[in-house]
Amino acid sequence: MGSRLVFVQLAAPYAGIKYGFRTTVKDSTSTTLGHQALTASTPVSGLIFKANSPKPRRASRTTASGVESSFVAPAAIVAAIAAGYDIVKARPNGRKRNTRFQTAVYVTLNGVKYAWGMRKTQQAKLGANFGALGIKPTTGLEDDLVFGASFPKPPQARSLTVKGGVTLSSSTFYDPSNEAQVKAKFSDSPGAFTQADWGEFA
Repeated sequence: MGSRLVFVQLAAPYAGIKYGFRTTVKDSTSTTLGHQALTASTPVSGLIFKANSPKPRRASRTTASGVESSFVAPAAIVAAIAAGYDIVKARPNGRKRNTRFQTAVYVTLNGVKYAWGMRKTQQAKLGANFGALGIKPTTGLEDDLVFGASFPKPPQARSLTVKGGVTLSSSTFYDPSNEAQVKAKFSDSPGAFTQADWGEFA
């Protein structure tokens, strides 16, 4: 069977997040595991691909034809266990913590809090532009941040400075809703967060 695109709807604190991925399991297996078809008409709000965190749990079972394994929707876990699947705890990684040298920050797009680690020296250099870029520092209380997703990807703002005859480049993600004021101060490169973009990152 060829691969097809599906998603699982995550649970709180990621209740609005659709975790998209490719699968080759049978249609009947997808039904049991709570997979939903991902098509061009699927709303882009909350859709993520290949995130390091969060990640859904995995379900697997051995049958006469081999091992079946895939992500399982939280709402389908009870039914999956009843159907003989073993459920493996999700193993998210890549979450960034606030440290002496780094702060975790995020921008919101498509209902997704896209987060990454920013050097504190870079944050200091941005000064008032930090807020103008729509970047928000984390407080440590957020429990719905998304790290490492290939989609959505915010656009990036880029600045050049000359120091000691050497041209230095600095770039960071920014909130696309702040595009007008960002373009007035920075050069920028596009992100990928629209309905037309996600197919390239699946």
